[in-house]
Amino acid sequence: MFSRTAARCSRRLSLTRKFVSSTKNTTGGVSLASKTLLVVAGVGAGLMAQNVFGTISNDTNKPQLEHSLVKKADEEPSTTPLSTVEFPRYATDAEFAEALELFKQIVGSENITSEEAVVLEHADSFFNTHHPPKPDVQRPAVVISPTSTKQVSEIMKVAHKYRVPVVANSGLTSLEGHNMHTRGPNSVSIAFGDLNDIRVNADDMDAVVQAGVGWKELDEYLLDSEEASHLMFGPDPGIGATIGGMVGTSASGTNAFRYGTMKENVLSLTVVLADGTVVKTRQRPRKSAAGYDLTRLFIGSEGTLGIVTEIVVKLQPRPAKELVSIATFPTIKDAASTAQHIISRSGIQPNAVELVNETSMSFVNASGVSEKKFLEKPSLLLKVGGPNDSIIASQLEIIKKIAQEHNSIEFESSKSEDENEILWAARRAGLWSTFDYGKKVLENKDDVQLWTTDFAVPISKMANLINETNDDLNLLGFRDRFSVLGHVGDGNCHFLLIYNSKDYSKTKEVVDRMVERAIKYEGTCTGEHGVGVGKRSYLEPELGRTAVDLMRHIKFSLDPRAILNPDKIFKIDPKEDLDSLLDMGHAVEVPKCC
Repeated sequence: MFSRTAARCSRRLSLTRKFVSSTKNTTGGVSLASKTLLVVAGVGAGLMAQNVFGTISNDTNKPQLEHSLVKKADEEPSTTPLSTVEFPRYATDAEFAEALELFKQIVGSENITSEEAVVLEHADSFFNTHHPPKPDVQRPAVVISPTSTKQVSEIMKVAHKYRVPVVANSGLTSLEGHNMHTRGPNSVSIAFGDLNDIRVNADDMDAVVQAGVGWKELDEYLLDSEEASHLMFGPDPGIGATIGGMVGTSASGTNAFRYGTMKENVLSLTVVLADGTVVKTRQRPRKSAAGYDLTRLFIGSEGTLGIVTEIVVKLQPRPAKELVSIATFPTIKDAASTAQHIISRSGIQPNAVELVNETSMSFVNASGVSEKKFLEKPSLLLKVGGPNDSIIASQLEIIKKIAQEHNSIEFESSKSEDENEILWAARRAGLWSTFDYGKKVLENKDDVQLWTTDFAVPISKMANLINETNDDLNLLGFRDRFSVLGHVGDGNCHFLLIYNSKDYSKTKEVVDRMVERAIKYEGTCTGEHGVGVGKRSYLEPELGRTAVDLMRHIKFSLDPRAILNPDKIFKIDPKEDLDSLLDMGHAVEVPKCC
């Protein structure tokens, strides 16, 4: 039995339902809690019926020769080009069976499951833009729920010995295929639902949390604490995200302008390496110059270098009071230019600066998430905090004047916590309302797909980039088919595109154009979603081949058998053709009728 994992799955679904219900007052949306059916679509379906990586054999019973993954060379280079790497060997059926028996001895049979619903949840989700090309193979054989760092260490010792691929999971809310078991089915998922301890050091303004703790759970814990209710954790990504997963992708959220990303909010990590070695990256001081910065090496590594089991996070003073304002504009360039002015020249640091386009506002209105009807124009949403009303009012007056200088149509501010919720609904409901709108405008209303992508650029380039991308999408046939949700305070912008499966290739082309434009403006292909499998092809154009070769060198130094979340961020196998398979076709999530 696997009652605890099943209960966690139920709790996640309940949390999602609660969130959707809190942002929707009308029916008609498709619940992400509904069961889904995976269907292979696209012109490459015939190819995908073959083994996942084309020429690579999937015969897991055939003995394979031992060899190093990195070919020997006369010299010992400082980087690892892909051409110097040989195909990694993974566990045969017999080896996996032996490893599985040892896993059971470590955590107990009750903490390992092959239950179909749990396995599928840990293999893919609706949130992912890219789904496994061969879902029957690219899935874990079992999901393991350890209860301590020691158990994770023992699991990894066995996985290393038997060459079992391991994908660590917590919130299961990632967007770029991070959880895809590319080397399944003889692979395992490690689920962190039982690693959920919290210890707060209020005087030091930090907290020690295990990987399975959600950021919302930490916030609720702090609010309920007598000694720490005045403190908060800065990053606030999507609903359901856990701090372990947030470390993996260096997530942030709407508060990033004020409080930064995970890289700025993590003091120390406890990490289990591929062979089971446990490393603590540093102690708890706010600053340290002792040795290499191992903490930030692992932040954003997406579980490819080690498995994070415990995190020491910074806490921030919670604003005594906070109000929300909305400024609307005739054009998205006016809105973006206003944000740039506030950020760089006003002398004010709002707690959040978010941009939404006119379609975002129309989607929110159509969804009925709020009793208020918003102006369907490009808008800036701001959170401004302070110790009292007069200080907040003086900041809002400056912001209003700046907005007027950039042609604002209307400027509205909340006066209470309740009004905060009403105004911020325009931002909070952006994702769900975009998806719902697809049922109204797409040709096939039963096949609404959502491509959620993000990029980031220097602040000075932001207005031009958003304006050009907005115009480009309208010209290419995506008018009323996309929304813009921008963390413009730190130059990070999300474009959400709705489409039918048959238009996958067309949608990918416009996303490619977005990323190329961001890189042209000295930006990045991802500000906070991470790379996973979905953005691997953008990494070399952005960073250069030698930088990627260096990353691969670090990967093989820490994980010589390539068992930790294989094939994410960059290629580790020159024969693997996952990118082309994803481009030719993808698995479609079809909601089942109740």
